[in-house]
Amino acid sequence: MSAPAPSAPAPAGPVVRISGLHKSFGEREVLTGVDLDVAQGEVVCIIGASGSGKSTLLRCVNLLEQPTSGTVEVLGVEVTDPDVDIDRVRAHVGMVFQQFNLFPHRSVLDNCTLAQRQVLKRSKAEAEAIARKNLAHVGLADRADSMPAQLSGGQQQRVAIARALSMDPALLLFDEPTSALDPELVGEVLTVMRELADEGMTMLVVTHEMAFAREVADRVIFLDAGVILEEGPADQVIGNPREERTRSFLRRVLDPTHVDEVTGTDA
Repeated sequence: MSAPAPSAPAPAGPVVRISGLHKSFGEREVLTGVDLDVAQGEVVCIIGASGSGKSTLLRCVNLLEQPTSGTVEVLGVEVTDPDVDIDRVRAHVGMVFQQFNLFPHRSVLDNCTLAQRQVLKRSKAEAEAIARKNLAHVGLADRADSMPAQLSGGQQQRVAIARALSMDPALLLFDEPTSALDPELVGEVLTVMRELADEGMTMLVVTHEMAFAREVADRVIFLDAGVILEEGPADQVIGNPREERTRSFLRRVLDPTHVDEVTGTDA
């Protein structure tokens, strides 16, 4: 039996430090020199058009994508080091995907205890107690015995958040967690994320939900063509962006029916 994952280290510097990050898929360069630090307890939202590299950047943080060059440090450990024990780092990093990625043949409770028992080596009783606490946290205490197919999309995504929380993460990564949901279900997931932010969870969030980013984010990153074009407080980047490319993107997102009066094309 392998040893349980150690407690998350408390780095003296940022929880995440990205330096000179490049990522290419064949001839296509998706990230072209990204530098980004995320401090303890900070909520950073990454916005940008489809294809700008947002999800790729997030996936490089826990090495779901292997960077072409540059370095990524998580909790003081360089995950881009060829000798890194990435599983030990991932034990302290929760990720919530666009799709819920629940095991369809396992109950909600089983989905929230499996990794605890296999990775953290918790007993069945301890893992279930922690899972039930986190299911209550996301408003699903009464659905522990349900199967994923019996839940709405919003409920399934909240189960995915409870599953991530059950690993006691030091960092949560969200990859457009509401993009697969019907509009009326988005709010219940964003409410849980707001609560996590209020509790001081360090979060790196790829999102198209501008109202959420403006309300919750300590900092907003606008990624365009693989580079950080603009970053700063949410009120500045979303409310009063400096770059014309940022303004154009936000016009499209915030007012999809807007048409440029001069050219007659979408703004």
